[in-house]
Amino acid sequence: MRTRNSFVNFLANTGSYTINLILSFVTRTIFIHVFSAAYLGINGVFTNILSVLSLSELGIGVAMNYFLYTPIASEDKKTIRQFMNLYRVMYTVVGGFVGVAGLCLVPFLDFFLKDQPDIPGITFIYILYLANTVVSYMWGYKRAIIDGHQKSYIGTFYNTIFTTTQFILQIIVLLVFENFILYLVIQIACSIATNFVVARKANKMYPYITEDRKDFPSKEVRKKVFKNVGAMSIHKLGDVVVNNTDNLIMSTAVGVTIVGMLSNYQMIQASIITALNGLFGAFTASIGNLTVEEDDESVFRVYKTLQFLCFWLYSFCSVGFMVVFTPFMEAWAAIAGKPSTELVIPMTMLLVFTANFYMGGMRRVILTFRDAMGLYWYDRYKPIFEVIINLVVSIVLVLKIGAIGVMIGTLVSTMTTCFWVEPLVTYKYGFHRKVRHYFGLFTKYTLTTIVVGGLTYYLCHFIDMGGILEVVLKVLACTVIYNGIILLLYGRTEEFKILWFETTKLLKNWYNRRFKKNADEAVEGQAEEVNSEAVEHIDDTEDKTTEDKE
Repeated sequence: MRTRNSFVNFLANTGSYTINLILSFVTRTIFIHVFSAAYLGINGVFTNILSVLSLSELGIGVAMNYFLYTPIASEDKKTIRQFMNLYRVMYTVVGGFVGVAGLCLVPFLDFFLKDQPDIPGITFIYILYLANTVVSYMWGYKRAIIDGHQKSYIGTFYNTIFTTTQFILQIIVLLVFENFILYLVIQIACSIATNFVVARKANKMYPYITEDRKDFPSKEVRKKVFKNVGAMSIHKLGDVVVNNTDNLIMSTAVGVTIVGMLSNYQMIQASIITALNGLFGAFTASIGNLTVEEDDESVFRVYKTLQFLCFWLYSFCSVGFMVVFTPFMEAWAAIAGKPSTELVIPMTMLLVFTANFYMGGMRRVILTFRDAMGLYWYDRYKPIFEVIINLVVSIVLVLKIGAIGVMIGTLVSTMTTCFWVEPLVTYKYGFHRKVRHYFGLFTKYTLTTIVVGGLTYYLCHFIDMGGILEVVLKVLACTVIYNGIILLLYGRTEEFKILWFETTKLLKNWYNRRFKKNADEAVEGQAEEVNSEAVEHIDDTEDKTTEDKE
């Protein structure tokens, strides 16, 4: 059941990602055509400001999800309700704080914008971004109980519906009205609708969570929760500062134009990360359940398999970035009617951008197991050093070499802290094994990425005709060359065999449920029809015999 739920969650996330990627690309293309790069820069700056304010969330979501694993596994409804009530109160406080703190920053917006762009109503636009952030805390916590039951595909389904609606309405607004404010209002409305519908679904599926809204965990349990939230808040600090201050530093020191250029790369990267996170996120609740019910050896076997899958996916995407990004941006600029200089960043900047993506991706499985096991207390001081290193190196280098210095600062802070601390904690306290196993895996996988990726890049550079055709051919060539070599190198490993076995088993089960069931029903229907005809024939024969006798 655990594996099947993970597979269903993965399929739902993949479908949602595909739809959102296509629509977001179309929307962004029209956006680039209608508005200047300054609007993209403003989007990046305001989003990062509010991400920093969201630090007040303190990692509540991750910590509370951990506490829900055990009562959900044992179907302890009372404990689940108590944690959900505590979850609601904590998120209400956070949403209120973000709203008030965000309003207090209004007088200081000019500080974050070195070159004041010629955009009317910047303050009101910022308030709309603030409103969109605040409403994300309305009912959003109820998604946790659905995800905890390994049914994240339900939330994904509703999210896909409203996100699709959002993109379609935004496209209409861009084409007909060319109004940026109305564009943002649609985004806020769809965000509220998504959270509201998911919350109603959670109430319907698990009605006991609404029975007593004043029933909270005991004082001792709350103390333990706050302890873990406190530890997780420091991790949240590191994530927020490292991932959301780059654009702020760039806009303050260099200007919003470079932020706008990078935002296009970040949008595509974010779409890919969303898809990959959907894959690994589909396993998160299952991993939490796994760590509760299974032994260390089984847990470690699953970890190794997922780490191999993580390497394969992130390394392939990283190589794809280097091969495809530049010709793709050139073709995109032509479609949007803009010069390529407004969209394409230098190759050196792309290399550092890709390196940050790869390093962040290779941490994904380790962090998933650390969070599922509730081990974030042991490396609670790591983010402090990560933040200090990131800010110091980024500020020093941006003044010397420009925007690329900020990206190098992120890479340096990751390599000097997260790279070794996170696996050390997870291996020591979670897997109870020596961490040298991880570093051996990382070295092997990274060398493979560099060598095979370099060969793929070299072979693909001979495809040079420009336009969409070049992009398509390079995507196909990169996919075949890189993945073909990876299969040759790792096709006989235990991790690949487990992946292959589990995938084929799930596909067979899905096929049997979908098609064999229908076939069986058809056969049963035919049999019933034959039996019915036979009975009618016998009845007719008996009637005829009776008539003859008469």
